[in-house]
Amino acid sequence: MSEHTGYEILEHTADKGVRAWGRTLEELFENASRGMYRLVVDPAGKQADVILPVQVEVPDPLDRSDLLVKWLRELIYLTDVQKVVFIDFTVHRVTETTVEGEARGVTVQDNSMLDGAPVKAVTYHGLRLEQTPKGWEAEFYVYV
Repeated sequence: MSEHTGYEILEHTADKGVRAWGRTLEELFENASRGMYRLVVDPAGKQADVILPVQVEVPDPLDRSDLLVKWLRELIYLTDVQKVVFIDFTVHRVTETTVEGEARGVTVQDNSMLDGAPVKAVTYHGLRLEQTPKGWEAEFYVYV
């Protein structure tokens, strides 16, 4: 586990996993997003040419792990629709019903720039999000 990156990639038989951590929920959501997109592309040396606002809202308070899944699924949706692979994230606010932030990425001309397979979906298999003595930690798996 690297304290510097804020996430690590987990091996699983059929899927890929990410364990992410942060001192705050905002930092955790940023690192979870970075970890998920690291499965797709190495951000080193890449310059963002797209910045998109991202907001997820739910009418009723959700379990925070559900809110994380909803956030990650919104990023996958934006990747599909906007044809962009995200390389960095800023989460401004996480409440019981809202996540607000922005995603910075690079426009995808073709799959040759990708280092891995695109993420298709976030699953609930092995999903966990909990407060720790150092802040917050989450673990989740994705279909690639």
